[in-house]
Amino acid sequence: MNRFIAASALCLGLATPALADGKVYVQLPDLSSYANKEAEDFLHQVVLANVVSSNCPGFEVTDAEWSLLTDSADLLAYGQLKLSVDDFDNLFYKPAFGALDDATTCKTEGPAVETILAELVAQGGSREPLADQEAAYTEWRALMDSLQSGPAADESVAPTGKTKTK
Repeated sequence: MNRFIAASALCLGLATPALADGKVYVQLPDLSSYANKEAEDFLHQVVLANVVSSNCPGFEVTDAEWSLLTDSADLLAYGQLKLSVDDFDNLFYKPAFGALDDATTCKTEGPAVETILAELVAQGGSREPLADQEAAYTEWRALMDSLQSGPAADESVAPTGKTKTK
C-alpha cells in the first residue's frame, strides 16, 4: 500500500505543470523608456552581462538574477527593438560569446554584471523570485508570446542603428 501511495504521489507531482527547465520568474523591469540606440547599447550590455556571468568564475549570478538578465534582454530585443530571433542572436549573442575569446573579457567585463543588475532593479526589476511561480509563468509566457507575435513579426518594421539592414 505504501508503494501505491508513493507511486500516486509521484504521478501527481509529474502531472503538475512543469516550469520551463527550472526557470525562476521575477518581477521584470519597465524598459519602455529605452529606444533606438540607447536600447541597442543597453541590450548589448545586458547580453554581455548574461554571457559573462554564465561563463566567468567569480561573476556568477543566482537563478533569479539570471532570469532578470535574460528576460530583460528579451524585453529590449523583441519589445523595444522589434528584432527577429535571428537578428537577436547574430547581432547580440554571437558578439557577446565572441568576446569570451579575449582572455581579458572576464576581468574587464565581470564587474559590470553587478552594475547591469542594479540598473535593471532601478527600473523596477527584482532579484527575488515571485511568490507564485505558476502564475508568474503564465504571465511571462503571455508576455513573451505577445512580444514575438506583435510588430516584431512584421517584416516591414525596420530596426535602427546597428540592427539596420542595408
